[in-house]
Amino acid sequence: MKIMKRVQSMGILLAVTVGLTAGAASRTFAQELTADEKIYADLAKLDPAERQKKIEEGAKAEGELSLIHTWRGELSRDHLKLFQKRYPFLKVELIDIGSQDAADRLLAEETAGRHLTDAINMSLGDSSGVRQLFAHYPTPATKAILPQYNGFLDPDNRWVPFYWSEHGISYNSNMLTPEQAPKSWENLCKPEYKGQISFDPPEVRFLLGMYAILGPDKIENWMKCIGENDPIIQRGHTQRVQLMAAGDYAIQGDNYLYQGLLMKKENPSTPFQPVWSAPVQATAGVMIINKNAPHPYAAALWCDWVLSDESQRYTAERYRGPVTIPHPYMPADAKIVISDSSDPALGKRLLDMWDKYATHGKD
Repeated sequence: MKIMKRVQSMGILLAVTVGLTAGAASRTFAQELTADEKIYADLAKLDPAERQKKIEEGAKAEGELSLIHTWRGELSRDHLKLFQKRYPFLKVELIDIGSQDAADRLLAEETAGRHLTDAINMSLGDSSGVRQLFAHYPTPATKAILPQYNGFLDPDNRWVPFYWSEHGISYNSNMLTPEQAPKSWENLCKPEYKGQISFDPPEVRFLLGMYAILGPDKIENWMKCIGENDPIIQRGHTQRVQLMAAGDYAIQGDNYLYQGLLMKKENPSTPFQPVWSAPVQATAGVMIINKNAPHPYAAALWCDWVLSDESQRYTAERYRGPVTIPHPYMPADAKIVISDSSDPALGKRLLDMWDKYATHGKD
């Protein structure tokens, strides 16, 4: 896989802005360590074996972990079972909700002064409004991350990337031949696709990814032409893939590719085909620790474990994107664009733009 960096001038400016913000955060961090962050700073001074022993001893003494996992249902439960098999002394309270809901929940708890949650898995794209609540957690576990995914790391150690999600174009191969199918994101503006392309309602992760792919000079015109092509706006990534496979429309302009590929794995005749010639958006799924976690050692044990071989193999088997081992289905020459911005104003501007041109104020 080829990781593409943003080379537009605005992309470079964003990177510099994020860097400056990170620097300011570092200065604040040095002045305002919470009790949990002091524990993590002391752990960072130990050699890996001694550090691991101290974390396990602390977690055993705590005996509990309060976890929000944004993998849903069986996916999160089976992931957790692997962890509990490894560390049976921990009683884990699991809540599985959506990524944005998880961010909102943490913010509500901490604003109310109720320190209930230890660790949360969320999409990095949903985290900009709550990053001030993330513990600074330096861990040697991140050394296992493959070089092509180092762009997911945070210089201030506020999160542990352990998988990544992709947004890409796909189409119904019974309705379109490879020659008829789109080859790029710009191709979605072709008049022959009018009324045949499905999107979710406004989603900041997707729009930030499109901004990273197209850049500031092209993004607005792209949204205008998508709106003029009468997009089908429906909520629910899984349902939309199923509808496309059933022939309700020909193209997905915004979806996780793994869902259709899992369907095709179960039934090879499923008419689902990704467009690998178009850049694929890459958004990190990260594990974060609440800086006021009630069980800091148990949270640390979990955050390190998600990068373990057994956790990463599970991630790949379930067609998510691991970060320490090869991807289960992505072609080696796929063009990957890492999308992340800590600028809430940019996210809001893109959401407003999408609402104006594509959804025309309708959810």
